[in-house]
Amino acid sequence: MKEKNMANNPSCQICGNQTFPLFDDKLSLTFHQCQHCGYTFKDNQHHLDHQAEKSQYDAHENTSDNQGYVRMFERFLTHAVLPYKQTGRALEFGSGPGPVLYEMLKTRGFKTTHYDPYYHPNQSYLNNTYDLITTTEVFEHLSNPEMVFKTLVSLLKQDGILAIMTSFRPNDNDEFLSWWYRRDATHIGFFTLKSFEHLAKKHGVPIVQTNHKNTITFKKE
Repeated sequence: MKEKNMANNPSCQICGNQTFPLFDDKLSLTFHQCQHCGYTFKDNQHHLDHQAEKSQYDAHENTSDNQGYVRMFERFLTHAVLPYKQTGRALEFGSGPGPVLYEMLKTRGFKTTHYDPYYHPNQSYLNNTYDLITTTEVFEHLSNPEMVFKTLVSLLKQDGILAIMTSFRPNDNDEFLSWWYRRDATHIGFFTLKSFEHLAKKHGVPIVQTNHKNTITFKKE
């Protein structure tokens, strides 16, 4: 692991504070780590273009026939969603090629809409407000996560719930630089709990649940 000195190092995409470069020798690319909240993001030169990114997503076997994938969502619903919201209008944001969680929410009685920029790009979801918004394995793909978080919060009704799944980065940089999750070419941003605490405070949505591993739930007051 080497930390390089680079001119014009970008500000943190979450809290706006100074970052320092973190060079990944194994992948031959540079990340930027925030000195304040720990959010770590891949340098823009290493981002895939839209066509290459979609090709990666097309290769995923994320369907209802994949029982491991379904069980992942069952755990997410059990711990991050259903203790806080059981009915109402829901948005599944970033639903993917096989909108499994969208269908699971519908079977549980939610009036559900879904959106995905590649597979269901209808932006009419912006015309409604929601009791529940779910977004799973999405935030690590976002080039402007703070803007997306702000937009989703604006779509929540009072007492609405935003439930996110994304793997939290290891705090230790050596662990981060051997972490499997960073190897996915479409994963460009990695959160710490402190990153999410900053977003919660800035946008007025207290954290009501986290497993400190890969799920976190916010409530709009």
